[in-house]
Amino acid sequence: MSGPTSTAEGRRYAFLASSPYSGSTLLSFLLARHPRVSTISDVSGTRRRQMMSTFRCSCGRLMRACPFWARLADQSRERGIPDLDLADFRLGFDTAHRGPLQRLHARSLRWSALEHLRDRALAPLGVDAAMREVGRRSWALANAVMDITRTDVFVDASKERLRIRYLERHLPVRPLVIHLVRDVRGVVESTLRRGKVDERAATIARGWARTNDSIERQLRELPADRAFRVRYEDLCQDVPGVLRSAFAFLGVDPDASLRPIGREQHMLGNQMRLVASSDIRLDERWRGTLDPRTEEAIVTAATPVFARLYPERATLAPAGSSGQSSRR
Repeated sequence: MSGPTSTAEGRRYAFLASSPYSGSTLLSFLLARHPRVSTISDVSGTRRRQMMSTFRCSCGRLMRACPFWARLADQSRERGIPDLDLADFRLGFDTAHRGPLQRLHARSLRWSALEHLRDRALAPLGVDAAMREVGRRSWALANAVMDITRTDVFVDASKERLRIRYLERHLPVRPLVIHLVRDVRGVVESTLRRGKVDERAATIARGWARTNDSIERQLRELPADRAFRVRYEDLCQDVPGVLRSAFAFLGVDPDASLRPIGREQHMLGNQMRLVASSDIRLDERWRGTLDPRTEEAIVTAATPVFARLYPERATLAPAGSSGQSSRR
């Protein structure tokens, strides 16, 4: 091995960690513009299982009719996954052990020491072996994608809260981690606008805080040179600059000529994958849609995590309707 994150082939596995509606699909598209980087976005998601007859790849074709996914299934067999089901790749650590222990081992306990104790206690019950298999399959699928796309870096944008820890423990190589964050007010507004949850704004904000707090705790257990933070707002306002820094972190040429966003990319994830374009705009519609009381409740519910990630914003008075809104 040439380094802690490399194989003899010089390939790397990067995990894009974020809370929902933080821009991970957008960043996945942008990273995959590099000729040495590939991604299919969320590899552990299973929501498409109930909609495979209508579920579309980002290229526009039905996933089951897209040649890329058929080729991936074939290449995965060569890499040691004989049973790749397009509806469920079975790459979720939170579903590795199906049964009564599943919920227990997938929960974030908010203290790393407790989570490590929990994992050691469950290991003899078959959980550890099941999760090692997820790690093996994850690396095999990543290599299958890199085989097809002739790339060196694979980016995984799954949404498991403890995926950093389990990739570090069970992946055959040491992962790189990009922590993508977005202002909690933007996340709450995007979630409510899409009608995904029947919850109060403060409840969604607390979920944002728990997810990002968990990501921060897991990152503290990694060497500093394997973690990189990107703020959604910085990305949208300086796409070339942020991408150059991200590419340097991933170990690829930061000044390489980038491929256009287009139908040659094959991505899973949210609906944004179907409408991606090169017109990147900062979405801060929350400035014009959240009333001051709601905004204050969101910021309060997300503290102190919001204060750590956005110290310059956490001390400001709510913007309310005085700010300008913009599209994506």
